Amino acid sequence: MGRITTYRDLGCLVTGASSGIGADIARLLAREGARLVLTARREDRLRELADECTELGAIAAWPIVADLDEPGAPEHVATMAENHLGHVDVLINNAGFAVPGLFASTDLERTLSMIRVNVMASVELAHRLLPGMVRRKTGGILNVASMASFQAAPYQSAYAGTKAFLLNWSDGLHQEYKHTGVAITALCPGVTDTEFFDAAGYPKAAGILKWRAECLPVAELGVRALARGRMEAVPGVLNKVLLFIQRLMPRTLVADVSRRLMGGRPTPVRRPR
Repeated sequence: MGRITTYRDLGCLVTGASSGIGADIARLLAREGARLVLTARREDRLRELADECTELGAIAAWPIVADLDEPGAPEHVATMAENHLGHVDVLINNAGFAVPGLFASTDLERTLSMIRVNVMASVELAHRLLPGMVRRKTGGILNVASMASFQAAPYQSAYAGTKAFLLNWSDGLHQEYKHTGVAITALCPGVTDTEFFDAAGYPKAAGILKWRAECLPVAELGVRALARGRMEAVPGVLNKVLLFIQRLMPRTLVADVSRRLMGGRPTPVRRPR
């Protein structure tokens, strides 16, 4: 089983690093003395975070402004990360967004863009960077999935589909490479206090968002779970209990409960570049 004894001096690539879980993971890796490449769409946020990470203890932190939805962007990010770091030891696949709403009424291009960012970019980055980790017999990939990976999620069905892919793909990779020294872990947060819900058009005071978890403990669990070589990591006692309960329930009932919880959401507005 792959384990990471220390992140010190490891070359780490973090996608979706400008806010939320990605930014907190970058800060945690910086405190461990990692070398960082941070990528997202917002240049000002990235440069501020890179400077902060250097102050926190990162050996170096390079920002790469990129939209992983654009053709050639994942290849560009992987190449630039290897140029800066020499090689990438740790990949954090965190970038992603949601397109909530009644599926047939949502914008098709936005949905396809979500699939490209959430799924295709993660797959391409892993495919380009994993062989080097295997050759060196060390390193790891943390794929940020979701509690939505485990169930149907009406009114954000395509988003849940992308996260279900990430979870099952990540679990499969974990088993394929568990004896190579490379750790592959799926982090499955529940409702977390990040900009994700603002960008998707969810009011933070609405429904289940009132019980959103703090972001930092989720990031800490992900970094720790990857270092320990765990296959999956689910933050929070409540999420673990809910996951256990839903496994005892018929999938039709779980999906119906989810429909009642997620209905009536506002039209999403993705943040500008």
